[in-house]
Amino acid sequence: MSKKASWLQTVIFLAFIGIFFLLNLIIPDRDFSENENRYLEQMPKFTFSKLFNGKFTSDFEDYVTDQFAFRDSWTALKARAELIIGKDENKGIFLCEDERLIEAFEEPDMEDVDFSLSSIDTLAKNSEIPVYFALIPSPAEIYSELLPKGAPNASQKELIDYAYSTVDAINVDIYSALARHKDESIFYRTDHHWTSLGAYYGYTAVCEAMGLEAKALSDYEESIVTESFLGTTFSSSGFAWVEPESISTYVKQGDAVITNYPNGKAIESSLYVESFLEAKDKYSYFYGGNTPLLTIETGKEELPSLLIVRDSYMDSMSPFLMEHFSTIHIIDLRYYNASLAGYIEANEIDNILVSYSVPNFATDLNIFKIAY
Repeated sequence: MSKKASWLQTVIFLAFIGIFFLLNLIIPDRDFSENENRYLEQMPKFTFSKLFNGKFTSDFEDYVTDQFAFRDSWTALKARAELIIGKDENKGIFLCEDERLIEAFEEPDMEDVDFSLSSIDTLAKNSEIPVYFALIPSPAEIYSELLPKGAPNASQKELIDYAYSTVDAINVDIYSALARHKDESIFYRTDHHWTSLGAYYGYTAVCEAMGLEAKALSDYEESIVTESFLGTTFSSSGFAWVEPESISTYVKQGDAVITNYPNGKAIESSLYVESFLEAKDKYSYFYGGNTPLLTIETGKEELPSLLIVRDSYMDSMSPFLMEHFSTIHIIDLRYYNASLAGYIEANEIDNILVSYSVPNFATDLNIFKIAY
């Protein structure tokens, strides 16, 4: 290579670095990524203690990664480059047959898992009412055979079995209910959540554990509410060419009264919030997305009440349970900080259902609140 060509390469490289350095200075930081449906890292506060223990540099690296100019376009370009060189994975998400995107399940930190399990066990042992425990496997478990051989995908079934043998609660076998119907459309292709059909089969497993008679699927009428859904797995993957899919519902709200408590104050809401069908985060069509507390009054006053401590999988499953309870209280411990025991007593709860997807259960550090 001539000296002139070497200098030209150096100039181009430095110009590239300089342009993006300036762009990152000029372009305002974003608080939230609609594409990924998550809050982005902000500039960390500098302290000498954080610098010396390495936390500042780690946080700053996360900040730069999240706020890098044209980040979404670079992610898509990287995904295409991975496919060109023969890889069908990007950022831990695999592009499988029929354009199904599956995020592999990482080996969990068992100390965190055991801490959460001990909290649920405390609730179950101290409670005078039935406590049901339901762990929901993700697509990485139900469709594990679609992942490439040797993909780093830990067994969720083993974790479920371990959890159920550890906690003194009534176990709900959602794994078997989903496995029996894996050839049906029970999970979205582009999202980590189950579809409303998958949620229905989860509902039948809950009914079986509770001794209730589940309503037959044939008694419902499916309603397709959108055909342009692209979920969070799609958004994180960079596989921008994957086709959108539909969202369906089966349960009608009828005379049920839905009350949301986003900031501790009661706001009238609904099972389904139509405005989210026009937004990027279309899964928030169910109840309007994450909230600390939500209640459903079904009008069936002769029936018992139910408290669900859950993650977002329950947003599409809990409507099915309206058939069997007078009031359903739904709490998300990520945002709810009051005493759960106090809430149970004040609202005269008759049954408790603790339900999480396995990946969320393995990483959510808020579950300890369930024991207080």
